[in-house]
Amino acid sequence: MGQPPQRMSTETILEEAIRLTSGRRNEDYGNPLDDYMRTAELWTALLRHKLKPGETIEWDDAIRCMCAVKLSRDVNRRKRDNMADLAGYAHCRQWAEDEETMRLNEGSKILDDPPYD
Repeated sequence: MGQPPQRMSTETILEEAIRLTSGRRNEDYGNPLDDYMRTAELWTALLRHKLKPGETIEWDDAIRCMCAVKLSRDVNRRKRDNMADLAGYAHCRQWAEDEETMRLNEGSKILDDPPYD
């Protein structure tokens, strides 16, 4: 076996994903749990006519769907950005799961109301 091909960037895809999801993203969009809970609520409202009564889209469904978008794009054209975003969504999912567990253990409400500028 030969050596792996040289990367153009010294930053790995995982390092890029962590940098992108840990930096300004949190300031812009809030905690991933809150962000994807809002996304899921919006998708539930948009898809209400297709869902069975009482069914909802959950926050982790929203993350999985975002991963599917990136996979679909990568099938069309392989790009580093797609893989970095997939890793970022995995990071956000873990972050959201940890936040949900913490809030449940503290007896906090799950969805925080976002501050508005």
